[in-house]
Amino acid sequence: MLQANQYYKAILDIGSNSFHFVVYKIEKDNSFSVVLRKRIVYRLAQQKQDGKSFLSDLDFFQTEKIIHELKEIANSFSCTITATATSAVREAANHNEFLERLKQSTGISVEVLTGEMEAALIYKAVLYSEPAASLQNILCLDVGGGSTEFIVGSKGKIIFVESLKLGAVRLSSKYFPSGDLEKRSIKNCRSFIKKEIQHLIEKLFSVRIDFATGNSGTIYAVRNLAISNAAQLKIDPSNQTLLTKKEMDKSIKLLLTKYSVEERKTLPGVESDRADVLPAGALILQSIFTGLKLSALHLSDYSMREGKLLEILQNRES
Repeated sequence: MLQANQYYKAILDIGSNSFHFVVYKIEKDNSFSVVLRKRIVYRLAQQKQDGKSFLSDLDFFQTEKIIHELKEIANSFSCTITATATSAVREAANHNEFLERLKQSTGISVEVLTGEMEAALIYKAVLYSEPAASLQNILCLDVGGGSTEFIVGSKGKIIFVESLKLGAVRLSSKYFPSGDLEKRSIKNCRSFIKKEIQHLIEKLFSVRIDFATGNSGTIYAVRNLAISNAAQLKIDPSNQTLLTKKEMDKSIKLLLTKYSVEERKTLPGVESDRADVLPAGALILQSIFTGLKLSALHLSDYSMREGKLLEILQNRES
């Protein structure tokens, strides 16, 4: 039962690979806790027309259906939903029509975030969850379905941000369209990623990184792979909030020996609905580790969704 000055708030993140829905309980002092998390896998804008991605009639129908279901959950908590969308929606040629139809049919206005807006929310969430790190130079990574965000902050201020069109779903469609792997396609994918991040590596070469953190499905999936296969890989991933380069390299090497989607589904620690796109996401993560010479990545419990909630709470105070 809610106490005086407590209330609920729901955040919906419409990503390229899935819909993430979280209900938070907000306290009088604006602290919060998660009371419900729900992830619905549905990949938007997989079709192309005249070289551009677009949202199909099925995308419209499924998104409306999902939002109506989530509204019922929100209503059970007597709370409203704040919805955001990222690369799949913002890059779709017909995204304005999509947003207008969702508004009319569900009553929900969806805010389309730029890559830079995503990055700012991620950094806000990391600072909240790791206050001691605010005095350091922090690198925040988010490997999504359609894009990867890089944020460097120093003393609470963002000093570098870039969003690259590198994502697990995007590169899977390009290099592993059937979901199956080949040595040549793996090599080509690695080469492409290396080329795409080279300018960023050069920019960050002179920046001291004291603390590197990440929160995304891909990062957690690689971490789960390491934990679930620790004995076979001869590693000891005892720190649950850290992914070391050794753990990552060994885990990804094992993952890439499973050439078919069905083989990967049988691998301990691999979620069946991520088995087709995990190799591409893992290659992005590994290339970043290698390029930036990272020894480890701290796993943050807070992500863009918490950043959006914090933004809402801060705006209410002002």
